[in-house]
Amino acid sequence: MPKRRRARNVPLADEFADYVDHPRYGQRPRITGLHPHRPERFKAGEPLVKLHWHSPEPDRIANTAVEADISRQIFTTFPVTHYFDTKRVCRDCRRPFLFFADEQKHWYEELGFSIEVDCVRCVACRKQQQGISRQRERYEQLFHVEPRTPAENLEMAECCLAMIEASVFSRRQTERVRMLLRGVPTKAREDLLQRVVAIEREPEG
Repeated sequence: MPKRRRARNVPLADEFADYVDHPRYGQRPRITGLHPHRPERFKAGEPLVKLHWHSPEPDRIANTAVEADISRQIFTTFPVTHYFDTKRVCRDCRRPFLFFADEQKHWYEELGFSIEVDCVRCVACRKQQQGISRQRERYEQLFHVEPRTPAENLEMAECCLAMIEASVFSRRQTERVRMLLRGVPTKAREDLLQRVVAIEREPEG
């Protein structure tokens, strides 16, 4: 099936109407007017440079380039000269989003990420994933606490339930949640038990 092209009479802004909105950079490309091209050849003695491999055609958006500071890039064999706003599809929610040039510059020059690290989730799913990671870390901390207070059992049950809802833990772990809630006051555990029942009633698969 031939690839569909954007109609010429459709404004560029409309093309990104369904993209995930980034709280800092927005929803649509950030036009800089800069659009360097990778040279076909390199002169003898000049260092090998390249445009960001995360921005291949046709995902790279023209005129959105931001110049890189090569001296601040780490863990890379070849430096990258420019970042571009780049189209992506989120691995988790499957919604389209933009990996912004300014965001790339922040990742690879401020946060110290390797150039080889790519962005595979939209900002909303990244935040959710970060929250899940924190909950799992806390769950593992509480797992080694003995004896635990009722408040700690409640917190551990909340973390465990969140892992189940995120499909990190198996649904069979709802029994562990019930066990953790046995020594917790009834009012405090009521909402969690309702969530447990809802999970157990869901059809398999």
